[in-house]
Amino acid sequence: MLTHRDVESGMHWAVSNCARWSVFGPGGMPGCARFGTVGASLGWMVALAVVCSLAAVVIAWLIGQRRRLHAKLEDPREQASRALAFHAYHDTLTGLPNRAYLMRELEEALASSRDEPLAVMFIDLDGFKSINDTLGHEAGDTFLRAVATSLRSSVRARDTVSRFGGDEFVVVVQAYGGMENLVRVCRKVLDLVSKPVNVSGQFVAVSPSIGVAVAPQDGNVAAALLRNADAAMYAVKETGKADFRFYEEGMLEQARERLALTVELREALQAGELTVEYQPKRNLRDGTLAGVEALARWPHPVRGDVPPSVFVAIAERSGLIHALGEYVLRSVLGQVRAWDAAGTVVEYVAINLSMHELTRPAFVDTLHRAVRSFGVDPTRIRFELTESSAMRQPEETLRQLVKLRSHGFDLLIDDFGAGYWNLSHLRELPVGTIKIDQSFVRGSSSNLADREITEAIVGLAKKLNMRTIAEGVETEAQAEWLRDMGCDIGQGFFFARPMSADAFSQYVDPTMAYAG
Repeated sequence: MLTHRDVESGMHWAVSNCARWSVFGPGGMPGCARFGTVGASLGWMVALAVVCSLAAVVIAWLIGQRRRLHAKLEDPREQASRALAFHAYHDTLTGLPNRAYLMRELEEALASSRDEPLAVMFIDLDGFKSINDTLGHEAGDTFLRAVATSLRSSVRARDTVSRFGGDEFVVVVQAYGGMENLVRVCRKVLDLVSKPVNVSGQFVAVSPSIGVAVAPQDGNVAAALLRNADAAMYAVKETGKADFRFYEEGMLEQARERLALTVELREALQAGELTVEYQPKRNLRDGTLAGVEALARWPHPVRGDVPPSVFVAIAERSGLIHALGEYVLRSVLGQVRAWDAAGTVVEYVAINLSMHELTRPAFVDTLHRAVRSFGVDPTRIRFELTESSAMRQPEETLRQLVKLRSHGFDLLIDDFGAGYWNLSHLRELPVGTIKIDQSFVRGSSSNLADREITEAIVGLAKKLNMRTIAEGVETEAQAEWLRDMGCDIGQGFFFARPMSADAFSQYVDPTMAYAG
């Protein structure tokens, strides 16, 4: 197929050669210095006329071709066809190559560079969803374009940077020249993508989790390399995020196990197979019941009891945390109503709150409607938020917690002392209670530092007019020590283990024997 460039070069050739074939000699019209016809035979005259005629035909044909090509380029249908061809292999938001383009290029690179090293970097943006939820999708799009720019500047022009989908990107690095250079590339990507971006006048940042797979040892086909790089990326998420890891044997099996658990958790939530247990909290001063904490449990029919640390993490990564939170909330509200009907007095129930739930803009309103639909006073529902979670996005956390408090819900900071706390935020948050991390309570009998930290937290809470709960109380000596220093509430095996709702009814009813 002729292109515009082919036509232009052809015309240039024809015109230049026609000029050389002029019938005029040196004394005639300019341009015939190389082929004069003075004294030439009639045959030469005829031949030259034929050549000039042919040249004119060629020039006319080329001009026609140029006009047709120009009209074709200006044709809206042709423009639409070219746009469709581009979008078939490129992401419309960032302009980066898309998944289809990546797979094609990666397969070609693997086939043509058998002797050269090739690495695939699978990049996921931790916390990107909160940007969409809090600032809107337009802000999220702006942020993704900034990430695309950072990724392009992180690698060479010969390397492929693609948007794999959503907040996932893939970079193919060819001929990287050794593992030291590849590590430097990973660190460069990590640093540039982690930098704050100005979105609508507000600086926002996320941390990338990067998994790396290297050909041929981690796979010699595109699908295998991407799968293994993805498995390495999830291994990063499990160990703290904001880092990179190279694929190791066994990661893929762990990824498959996570996928299986995700599917099974979704089915368990739909079937109502999770349960809620309740652990009592006691007032240290007089031993009376202060309230209970609701704890989700997953009694798996095949795997046995799946630890909360496992299935809550899976729920957060898979987006099931909202369904899990709503499941626990409705179970608690139904149980509070049943206790009230039976005359069982429970002042409040504390529920653990995930930071991922707080990022949903409609979370507080949805929660308030659910509580009202069960006819439960909001003051009887308290939410426990871990210290480390609250610190991820303090401004957004503050906004949501203030809204929660305005609806009557009380708030607790859980695991206080084990995270990265900013005392100025503690002063600003509408929190009424601090829950001392159990590691300090358990270590108090053998570690002077743990005792002093616990005493300091209790003293700080009193200065801020907050109540304190000590979790992990396992002995009478610990309970007495906490009471003497002024701690308000104790929770732990010394008082009672987590128990079913029916067992709790027996626990608080003096006329019934409790075998806990």
